Amino acid sequence: MSFAEKFNQTNPRYLEKLLRAHPSLTQREILVCMYLKLNYTNKEISDLMSISLVTIDTYRHNIRKKIGLNRKDKLITYLNTIHR
Repeated sequence: MSFAEKFNQTNPRYLEKLLRAHPSLTQREILVCMYLKLNYTNKEISDLMSISLVTIDTYRHNIRKKIGLNRKDKLITYLNTIHR
């Protein structure tokens, strides 16, 4: 079973809701959102995706921009509100 399938089992309809609210997110940004939703650290995400921590920071920045979050707003907090 793939990571996405496992994620969808524990978070049904989450990706659908995320994409409906933010259709401009790329596949890689969606994957970062999934890892963040599961409370993975930037280091863990970078290891799993085989990319640098700087690239993770760039993804997070781009996600925040596309979602429309202010600097003071926490991305993880926002991602945790999607299921509601």
